[in-house]
Amino acid sequence: MSTRKLRRPGVAILAVGAVAALGACSGGDASGGGGEDVTLTFAWWGDASRAERYEKAIDLYEEKNPHVTIQSSYAGFGDYWTARNTEAASGSLPDVFQMDVSYLSQYGGTGQIAPLDEYTESGAIDISSFPESVMPAAKVDGQIFGIPTSTSGFANFVNSGLLGDLGVDVPDGDLTWDQYDDLLSAVGKVGKEHDPVVGGAVAYTQVWSVFEVWLRQQGKALFTPDGEFGFDEADLAAWWQRGEPLFADGGFVDQARVEQLSGEDALGTGVSASEISWFNFLVRYSEGSAEGDFAMLLPPADDPGNRGLYLKPSLELSMSANTEHPEEAAKFIDFIANDPEVSKEFGLSRGGPISQAAADALEPDALDQQILDYAAQLTEVAGDTPPPPPEGAGAVEVEFTRIAQDIAFGSTSLDDGVKEFFSLAPGMLG
Repeated sequence: MSTRKLRRPGVAILAVGAVAALGACSGGDASGGGGEDVTLTFAWWGDASRAERYEKAIDLYEEKNPHVTIQSSYAGFGDYWTARNTEAASGSLPDVFQMDVSYLSQYGGTGQIAPLDEYTESGAIDISSFPESVMPAAKVDGQIFGIPTSTSGFANFVNSGLLGDLGVDVPDGDLTWDQYDDLLSAVGKVGKEHDPVVGGAVAYTQVWSVFEVWLRQQGKALFTPDGEFGFDEADLAAWWQRGEPLFADGGFVDQARVEQLSGEDALGTGVSASEISWFNFLVRYSEGSAEGDFAMLLPPADDPGNRGLYLKPSLELSMSANTEHPEEAAKFIDFIANDPEVSKEFGLSRGGPISQAAADALEPDALDQQILDYAAQLTEVAGDTPPPPPEGAGAVEVEFTRIAQDIAFGSTSLDDGVKEFFSLAPGMLG
């Protein structure tokens, strides 16, 4: 978790060990709302640039609501959920926190977060302009447990300037998976002589959501409607096997080097020349030290008629079931989701705004327009947004990544990794 001191006096980013206590601060200087002093705790995952944007939004909220103080913290995605799981076990979750659809059933189905229907029905949280097609991903058993702020989807980013420096042709159209792997291999072979060394990409075979796209292209899914796995050992083995030649020739960035980045983006720092990631990440990649010129392509697909893509709520906001100030928490959620000034501050860095008021407030710069153009292209080929995965899906994703990394380090074989996954993961699903 970041230890960077925030701009606002007296508010610091908390270390991982301290985050478990963050929820214990929940509550305010008085027991009620209605103008009495209130302190809300708020947590999110992301990088330093997202933190700066959130802090400006918090400053704006506190200016408009001087009786409210927001205590904030953030971390990288993995550490963030470790902290939330610890807090959930002790009933001390932050009043408001960022939610990912992978964890919605886990927290919503166990009473850790509050259903928000009463606030959406009263208009305290305004979702009247939200596309109904996205809302199934915000519900558990028919109740709303997360308020989407934005949508995103996968793009294939390539640093066209870096490819030019390496003498590798920039793709100008659709790629199959094999063609994409060939591109990564070409980068890895010549990138070994570059200063600094450049790999093709961080291993996409370790990314659960990219695996989902590939499965959907095969007519399968991560999960069945009954909450069981929609793929088998052969599917997982075929997926992880794609990585073996790429680790060997530098098509994938060496795993040890990835870990040395300490959370920085490989693409944004020029360590890789391509990544398959969420389209709103164009902003953070462009803010990286590589200062690249990034093209956005549709992710690889062997059949252009079945790309396996969909629009996902990139960020949702949830409320702790134990908050002492639910009305104030709901008001803050509505502000982050709908306020035009907040939308201007974030631009498209967290995805395309779902709220119409937030979308209308955008003043797109060149990067924003590039994202908007790509989002329109993606929307034309996107399928239906699936409902939230079953309880335990977040823990399964962690195990998937861990085992894939063990394979990359050579500490386990591919066959043993597949067996380990299927011996552990089914029991994690609730």
